[in-house]
Amino acid sequence: MSQTLDDLYKNTKKIDYYLYYFYFYIFITPWHFFNAQTSILSVILIIWAIIKYKDTMYNDFKAFFKFPPFTLLFTFIIYTYISILWSDSIKDAFDFVNNYTKYYFLFIPVLLISMNKDTAINSIKLLTISFGLYAIYTIVIYFGLIHIVDSSINNPKGHLRYLIVSQYMSLGIFISFFIAYYTKIKKERIFFILVFLCTFFSLFINNSRTAQLSFIFVSIILGAVVFRRNFFNFKFLMVFFLLISSAVFVAYSNNKLAKYTKAYNEFHNTINKNTYNGSFGLRLYFNKVGIDILKDNLLFGTGPNDNRILLQEIQKNDSNYTSRIINHFHSEHIDKLTAYGLVGYMLLFSSIVLLIYHLRKKELYFSIGLSIFLTLFFNSFANKTLSVKPLNYVYLIFFILLVIIAYNKEKKIDEKI
Repeated sequence: MSQTLDDLYKNTKKIDYYLYYFYFYIFITPWHFFNAQTSILSVILIIWAIIKYKDTMYNDFKAFFKFPPFTLLFTFIIYTYISILWSDSIKDAFDFVNNYTKYYFLFIPVLLISMNKDTAINSIKLLTISFGLYAIYTIVIYFGLIHIVDSSINNPKGHLRYLIVSQYMSLGIFISFFIAYYTKIKKERIFFILVFLCTFFSLFINNSRTAQLSFIFVSIILGAVVFRRNFFNFKFLMVFFLLISSAVFVAYSNNKLAKYTKAYNEFHNTINKNTYNGSFGLRLYFNKVGIDILKDNLLFGTGPNDNRILLQEIQKNDSNYTSRIINHFHSEHIDKLTAYGLVGYMLLFSSIVLLIYHLRKKELYFSIGLSIFLTLFFNSFANKTLSVKPLNYVYLIFFILLVIIAYNKEKKIDEKI
């Protein structure tokens, strides 16, 4: 009996509780149950990581600065803090930047020192499973089996905003598809096909036209880039047509296509009557204002938060603008360009493009990376992405996980040479 207890104790010691907690942290981040969730879980994570990796963490973290995609991203984050120097109110600008980025300095180092290629891959799968479970959550609401405040069968978004949920679903569709497509494990393929179906259905029962259109654009690009050799193959075209037809059918069955007709009418009124009404018309107006602001602050931007103050002032002083005053451009591209100028925007954009380039020789991770950042790119034209929590955390975590995979791969190549 004593021997059995001793063996049990030894086996318990072998369990890496830190890794399990880390996986839990990754899995739960997209759900964002309460405002302090990220702060509490991140503080626990960083303290545990310091204790566990105290002898190696500095060298491990420093090594990633030699990898250009991460260097550019980190430079962009630092640049956002530097840009407060040319804002009208340094304090307000600092508070604005810090609100979104302060936890980056907690979980970015922890990710880099804790993960290797295998655990990074597992983390990507965990995030995808998290999206799949959230999809089931929305589907259950859609069928009226549970009731959530501010969520309904007409917009079964759960407890998060639909602009966040719809982007989760898009990411879940693409990543689960590529995992299922490339895996050689039958059970894993079946499992991620189910995740694909759940996230696909959830995307088109929710209310985000931007995410739905983005999904179609990204699908076309991925078909042309990833499957370029088979893009005009009859079977491939039939599958692609079936996918798009299914999306339209689900949207039509839930009366979602009416929103596209409404968007067309808003666009028509904006062009012909110079009126900016409805969500589509307002987005056109915000883009127009944003371009005017950018012209006067082309290289370095207005500084964080000042761009949004300018937007509100222009709305108040414009007699053609009759809607409520809104403090965001509803375009992440315009928001980042006006706040940080071409310099800041290109730092961020270049870090993503360079990361995808470094993944180009590994088809699965290249496909996943391309689908994630194309989803970010297209959604950013008419939605918040990197300036809404926890969506910004999720995109950043994906970036860092792919950095680990790409860096690990290149490091092995260097060692062989």
